[in-house]
Amino acid sequence: MEFLYKTLGECLKETCGKYPKQTAMEFQDWSCTFEELDRITDYLAGRMHRKYDINKGTHVGIWSVNTPSYVFTFLALAKIGAVPCVLNTFYKVEEMSRILMQADIEVLFYGAGSRDIIYDELIPEIRRRTPTVRHFLHADEREAGVWLSEDSFYEEEKTPEALAVLDELKNQVDCKDPCCIIFTSGTTSEPKGAVLSHFNVVNDVAHVQKYMRWTHEDKMCVVVPLFHCFGLVTAVVGSMVIGFTLHIIPYFKSGPVWKAIHEHHCTIMIGVPSMFMALVGKDEYKDLDGSSLKTGIVGGSVLPADDYLRICQRFSNMRLQTSFGMTEMSASVSFTDWDEPIEKKAVTTGRLMEDIEGRIVDPQTGKILGKNEHGEIQFRGFNVMQGYYNMPDKTAAVFTEDGWFRTGDIGYFNDDDELCISGRLKEMIIRSGENISPSEIEEVIVRSGMVDKVKVVGVPSKFYQEEVAACIVTRDGKKLDHKKFFDFVRPRLAVFKIPQYILYFDNLPMTASGKIDLKTIQKEAAELAATDNDRRYVRKD
Repeated sequence: MEFLYKTLGECLKETCGKYPKQTAMEFQDWSCTFEELDRITDYLAGRMHRKYDINKGTHVGIWSVNTPSYVFTFLALAKIGAVPCVLNTFYKVEEMSRILMQADIEVLFYGAGSRDIIYDELIPEIRRRTPTVRHFLHADEREAGVWLSEDSFYEEEKTPEALAVLDELKNQVDCKDPCCIIFTSGTTSEPKGAVLSHFNVVNDVAHVQKYMRWTHEDKMCVVVPLFHCFGLVTAVVGSMVIGFTLHIIPYFKSGPVWKAIHEHHCTIMIGVPSMFMALVGKDEYKDLDGSSLKTGIVGGSVLPADDYLRICQRFSNMRLQTSFGMTEMSASVSFTDWDEPIEKKAVTTGRLMEDIEGRIVDPQTGKILGKNEHGEIQFRGFNVMQGYYNMPDKTAAVFTEDGWFRTGDIGYFNDDDELCISGRLKEMIIRSGENISPSEIEEVIVRSGMVDKVKVVGVPSKFYQEEVAACIVTRDGKKLDHKKFFDFVRPRLAVFKIPQYILYFDNLPMTASGKIDLKTIQKEAAELAATDNDRRYVRKD
């Protein structure tokens, strides 16, 4: 594809020129057009510069659930070359303080809170711990029935002189400059801030458009968190480049999402598997019309084939494309082909997007492997991050000497050059020298029909280094018939892959972005496996 050498601000201006009166954002009964969005973010960017001395290169945190103000703030910062640092809504005092200092954040815009967390209660202690943060500012919340509008600004902020200063600031921004810092989830280690340029994110969504066939006539249900690359890049940046409408929902709840589909006629849904499964799993929504959905992306974690097919049956008009992506690759890497049968889409993440190269490498020897051979997935291409902010050692560790990005994911390319994911290197279980991928075991357990959710992890073993533990949630909350369970599993798995432990959970711990919280579940599983209790079953043979 021909690359776009444009900043995000330039993309918004261009889209505004094409579709000025089209709705850019919706939030419940409120909306604004692209014309309004462009002007409001111009005025807001000017205010940020004059009042808070925010300039090109200034690191600014955004800490909020999904709201119109989040989008306004992000776009205004990007227009003048400041660097928005988007922050996990579930952070508490210690985590937030550490991130603010680590990322050299000078100004923090924050919302009301997230679920049961009230940010105003945490800010005084965060302020005490972070003396280098100059300003703690409330992002404009909804007041008097409206969000931020052109009337929210003084006349002197709209004068030709003020706009001329703004134009000078915009002209200093280059497409290779940092556009944002997005933090990895931190489920297996401390969060790392991936620095993505305007060129990275703009061209990533331009490639996505080719594979997803999105147009300005589409409307996306935005329920993935905007602190995640899926929400910030695929949704917000995608809207600015392509021109589709954003229907904003603060955070995932199946009721509001169904309302967005059924009443607001969203045509696009993107999300992680747990979100789609929640939509199809509740009987109370079985009579609602989901026919408006035309396309969707499911990614972020492995989706069992049976679950994928179940989602496709419920949303029969939707082309649900499985995809592989990651923060360090500006969101998207691969997509299944548009016209492939759903049975095939259910078992791969598709082919790499144009202009991205991939290879599979033996993590022990560094040997480049062939088709159908499992190893670490490595990439290089236009959308690879600039690096982890302020972490030169960690940045160097994820790049090979010849410039390939080490994903830490295990997988292979099949005979059709489609990428298939096996698991994470850090999830790999090592038992008596055997490398065991949890996803294969999980797939078999799901097929048994005896569990609602499962995550397989390794737990410490005195004799074998690690043993296989299946952390499960049952549909009725009752214990399994262990004989039936192992009778099903044994013929389908090698003996060293059969779980030694079954560990019962009420719910599997999740991150704010809807993924399994691996660090927490590994810790809890190790504790359960080491203690004789009624939540543990130990295989006898």
